[in-house]
Amino acid sequence: MKLEVKNLTKSFGEKEVLHGISFDVEGGKALGLLGRNGAGKTTLVKLLTGMYEPDEGCILINGIDRNRFARSEFYKLFSVVFQEYFILPFKISENISLKRAADTDNKKVLNALEKAGLKEYLDSRGITPERYITKSMHKNGIELSGGQNQRLLLARALYKDAPVLVLDEPTAALDPIAESEIYNSYVKYTDKKTAIFISHRFASTRFSDRIIMLEKGKVIEQGTHEELMQMKGRYAQMFEVQSSYYDERTV
Repeated sequence: MKLEVKNLTKSFGEKEVLHGISFDVEGGKALGLLGRNGAGKTTLVKLLTGMYEPDEGCILINGIDRNRFARSEFYKLFSVVFQEYFILPFKISENISLKRAADTDNKKVLNALEKAGLKEYLDSRGITPERYITKSMHKNGIELSGGQNQRLLLARALYKDAPVLVLDEPTAALDPIAESEIYNSYVKYTDKKTAIFISHRFASTRFSDRIIMLEKGKVIEQGTHEELMQMKGRYAQMFEVQSSYYDERTV
């Protein structure tokens, strides 16, 4: 599914957060959207997924203005994983399907857990998808680590199986090795989907067919990793600084 963004501008009050953003993502390709905190990345994601409306510009889905889609149908096109994720104090299966237990496909849940790399951990401890997560409502609820929560979110995205995957800095709290492992898992099982990886770190760049660099709400550089490194601009500077945090397994 092809996405086209044309001249998007968004302000909150007198503060302009995005100005004249334009780019496209071909179906089945991955776009890396990079920039420092406050560059406008999350606002752009919320515009793309219909959570915000732009002040100017438009978003096209396979050449069709997104406003021509019924809202319920448009939301089905995206699986989005935000940095500030939510884990419900319900069953594991319900957390993955985001549906009531009666409406959840348990076979699909198991398949998603296995692909996400979480099923083996749960099986080794005798934990079934009917077990509750967190102890806020159930004293026997399980607590997952940060990396395991990210794998649960991957299972949720795999269960939904939307044509577009959007990752909005979901691994920001993880160390570089764990971050790379999570990205490997996402890419392995979503390689035929259109993907947008948003981050201020560079673990996602090797999975991106094209990279856009945002600064103060504007696109300042775009291209492949190799092209951007040759430009010796802001991307290359940030990459060189961050590369010391990653070993050869993660960059």
